[in-house]
Amino acid sequence: MSLPERPGRTEWRLSRAETIAREIERKIIETALPDGSRLGTKEDLRQEYGVAVGTVNEAVRLLEMRGVVSAKPGPGGGLFALRTPSHVRVNHLILGLRENGVASAQCLAVRDALEEPILMDAAVHRTDEDLADLRRLLERMDEQRGDAAGFLRANWAVHRRIAQITPNAVLRVIYTTMLDMIENEIEEVSSDALFTASKTFRIHVALVDAVESQDQARVRRAVRRHSPPTAVIN
Repeated sequence: MSLPERPGRTEWRLSRAETIAREIERKIIETALPDGSRLGTKEDLRQEYGVAVGTVNEAVRLLEMRGVVSAKPGPGGGLFALRTPSHVRVNHLILGLRENGVASAQCLAVRDALEEPILMDAAVHRTDEDLADLRRLLERMDEQRGDAAGFLRANWAVHRRIAQITPNAVLRVIYTTMLDMIENEIEEVSSDALFTASKTFRIHVALVDAVESQDQARVRRAVRRHSPPTAVIN
């Protein structure tokens, strides 16, 4: 059979291989497949989803990277389910919320609650390369001040890059998924939704400065400052 389309505005962003990988993850999680359960061969998957060999290979590569399946060659080989990592399970729980149309305001509230631990982790673990990336993203944000949608995307790119620094996979998955769900509402931002771009930009510079300083008190102050009244520009 060919791969069914799932409703929702986020699906267009996914490659065919990523969509197949998520379908297989969903199957493993929702049916509680025991560790070592055989899922079939790559050819079985190719026929089931009606895609090219290269697409199946990419989907399997994604699943192996996430620790969801193992691939064994030769007679009796194929794809075998592994004990699903906790961060993959959390991600699927959140994706279920997304498909049920959870309001972006609720996602923003969760994102805000996680802001301090994300920034604290970033301050502890940041490298020179992380800081250089963040400075480049701030420059891009500064360049987009005249375009509301572009400014928002650049804004969230800064937050997403900060989140990449934490070694806590569960915290990172929840936080970035909240960002994804909020960003999915970007088409609802009109030219009337004006904001003080200079102030917002300075707030985000302060966040990065706090991460660079590794000063916990400074991080907390930057997080408190990062709570403007108009949440959509946050």
